[in-house]
Amino acid sequence: MSESKNNSRWLALLAATLAFTFTFLSRFTWAPLMNTVMGEFSINATQAGLYMSAFFAGYCITQIPGGIMADKLQPKYILIVSTILGGVCTALMSVIPSYSAGLAVRVVNGLCSGVIMSSCSKVVMANFAPKERATGMGILLASPPIGILLANQIAPRLMNVVGWRATFAYVSLFAVLVVLCLFFFVKPTPKAPAPAGKAGLLEGVKAFFQDPQQIILALSGFMFMFVNNGFSTWGNKFAQSMGLTGTQGGAIVSAFSIAGIIASCFSGKVANSLGMDHKKFLLITLGLMGASSLVFGFMGSYVTLILVGILFGAFAYFPSTHYTTLASVRAGDQYGATAISIQNLIFQSASLVQPVIVGGIIDSTNNYTIVWSFFAGVCFLGVIIGCAFRAARKAA
Repeated sequence: MSESKNNSRWLALLAATLAFTFTFLSRFTWAPLMNTVMGEFSINATQAGLYMSAFFAGYCITQIPGGIMADKLQPKYILIVSTILGGVCTALMSVIPSYSAGLAVRVVNGLCSGVIMSSCSKVVMANFAPKERATGMGILLASPPIGILLANQIAPRLMNVVGWRATFAYVSLFAVLVVLCLFFFVKPTPKAPAPAGKAGLLEGVKAFFQDPQQIILALSGFMFMFVNNGFSTWGNKFAQSMGLTGTQGGAIVSAFSIAGIIASCFSGKVANSLGMDHKKFLLITLGLMGASSLVFGFMGSYVTLILVGILFGAFAYFPSTHYTTLASVRAGDQYGATAISIQNLIFQSASLVQPVIVGGIIDSTNNYTIVWSFFAGVCFLGVIIGCAFRAARKAA
C-alpha cells in the first residue's frame, strides 16, 4: 500500500470518528447541565431523563433507514448533511422557550444523528481491508467515550462562564470542523458489485431478522448499552447527590470516558493477545462491567469513585468492537452497514428506556446504590443471553 493511500484512509477514519463523536457530544452535553435546567424549568429527574430519551427516540427511528442509505448511497454526503442538521439542532437548544420545546428539538436532533453510525461504518469498510477492519472499527467506536469526555469537560466550564444556553450554542460550532474534515478527507466510496438476482430495498433488513443469532447478539448488546449509557447519564448527578461539585462529577465521568477511549481502540489487540475469540472476550468483559457497577455504587469518596470509574470505563467499552464485528461478519460486506444499523437500533433502544426507568427509580427511592446494583443485574443478564450466541464462522 502506498504511503499516500495509507494516509488518506487514516484521514477518512479521523473524519468519520469526528462525525460520530459529535453526535455524542451533542446528546451528552445535556447531562452536566441537567441540574441547572431542572431548576429553571421546575422539572423532576424523570422529566430531565426524558430529554435523553427524546434524543434516542429520534436516533432509533432513523437507524435502519440510515443503514440502507449507507449501503446504497454515498456515506460522505449523508454524513455532511446530517452533521449540519445536528449542529443546527444543538444551537437551537440555546433558545428553547420551554421544557416541551426542548423535547421537540431533541427528537429532531436524534433523527439527524441516527444515520451517522452506519455511514461511518461504511467509510471504515471502504478504507480498511477485512483483516485490518477491527482496528478501524475499534477507533471509530471510541467516539462515544470521546464525545462523553468532551461533554463533561467542556459543558460544566462553559456553563459557569456563559450559562447553559450559550453552552449549547458554543458546542454546536464543533459541527463546522466536522463538516470541513468530511468534505476534504472522505472520498466517495466505490459502488459494490451488483448482487446476483434482484435485491430489494429491504433485503439486508430481512436477512438480519431471519438470523436468530443476530437477534441473540443484539439482545445481549441491549443489556450492555443500557448500562453503558446509564453511567454517562447519571454518573455526574450521582456524584452531586454525594455532595461533590458538578466539576468533580464531570471528572469522574471523564475518567470513565478516557478509560473507555483506550479500551475501545485496543480492544481487538487485547483479545488477540489473550487468545480469546470475540464472543468469549465480550462476555468476560461484560461480566466485569457488571461487577464494576456493583462496586461503584458502594464507593463513598471522590478518589475511590474515580479509580473504580476508570475500571468501569474500560470494561464498559471493551465489548463494543466485538458486538459490531460479529454482526458485520454474519451479514457480509453487501449488507454490513444495514446489519450494524439494526444492531445499533436495538442497542440504542436501551438508551431510550433507560433514563425513564432509572429516573423513576431515583424519584421513588432516592437511593443510587439500588441504581448501580440494578445496572449490575442488567449486565449479568446480558452475559446469560450472550452465552446462547453461536458464531457462524471465525471473524477476522
